[in-house]
Amino acid sequence: MSDKLNEQAEKMRKMAQTTLDKAKEAVSQYMTESQKMREKADSGVRASYSAVKEMNEKAVAFAEANVVVGFDLAQRLLQAKGPQEMGAVYQAHLKEQMEKMNEQFRELGNVMSKPAPVDLNK
Repeated sequence: MSDKLNEQAEKMRKMAQTTLDKAKEAVSQYMTESQKMREKADSGVRASYSAVKEMNEKAVAFAEANVVVGFDLAQRLLQAKGPQEMGAVYQAHLKEQMEKMNEQFRELGNVMSKPAPVDLNK
């Protein structure tokens, strides 16, 4: 009888060990897949950050260029010989600025419309 009990206990231990091993393997697989998903999400966040950073850098560069152009306009207006020349300088400035602003908006639009690169192999 005691041999049968020992035999049953050994079978139970083996079953418990098998179950424990499978549980460990399942948790390990879960952790691996979870890590892969986090890496994909991180990659997406980095790509989004990169696009936002690029857009921010362009916006700052445009603002700096526009300030320089504003000072240049002020200097040209100060050097104008009369109201007619001031008007001509200002009209030329407005035309140039409209063209530059359209170009700047197109550039920002291109940055915004770029699809974020995502590495699907991770």
